[in-house]
Amino acid sequence: MATVRVEHVFNCSEDTYWGKLFFEDEYNRRMFRDALGFPSYEKVSQTDRGDTIERVVELVPPTGELPGPLKKLIGDGLGYRESGRFDKQRRRFEVSITPNKLADKITITGVLRTEPTSDGKCRRIYEGSVEARVFGVGGMIEKRVISDVEQNYAKAAAFTNQYLIEQGL
Repeated sequence: MATVRVEHVFNCSEDTYWGKLFFEDEYNRRMFRDALGFPSYEKVSQTDRGDTIERVVELVPPTGELPGPLKKLIGDGLGYRESGRFDKQRRRFEVSITPNKLADKITITGVLRTEPTSDGKCRRIYEGSVEARVFGVGGMIEKRVISDVEQNYAKAAAFTNQYLIEQGL
C-alpha cells in the first residue's frame, strides 16, 4: 500500500472553499476539463442531507504515457467513480475511488479537509492511500496513482487560486 499527503494554501476562507467552490458545477467543470485536461467529468449525483453532502462523480483522466505492463493490463478508456461524503461540521470530505478496470484489485481512499491559516486563508490537506493487489505490477500501479494525485492536486491548487481572482472571491 502507498500513501500520499498533499497540502496547498488557498487565498480564501474555509467557508468560501466549501461553500462557493468545491461543490459548484462551473468550478469543477473548468478545473477537471480545462485545468487538468480530463476528457470527461460528469456529476452523477449530489445530495444535501443537512449535516452532510454526498456526491458521486465519474471521471476519465488523461493517462499519458503508461509503462508497457500497465498499458497491456489497463488498455484504453481508464476512468473512475468518486463517491464522497462531506461532513459540514468537521469540514471533511471522505472519498472512495472505484476504477472502471480492476475494481476488485485496486482500493483508493482518501480524506480531504481544510484548516484556517493565521492570515485568513485556508490550507487544503488531502491524505490518501492506494492498494493495488495485482501480481507483478501492484507497486507500479500504486506509484503511478500517487504521482498522478500529487501532480493533479498541484495543478488544481494553481487553478483554484486563479479562479478565486477571476470570480472576485
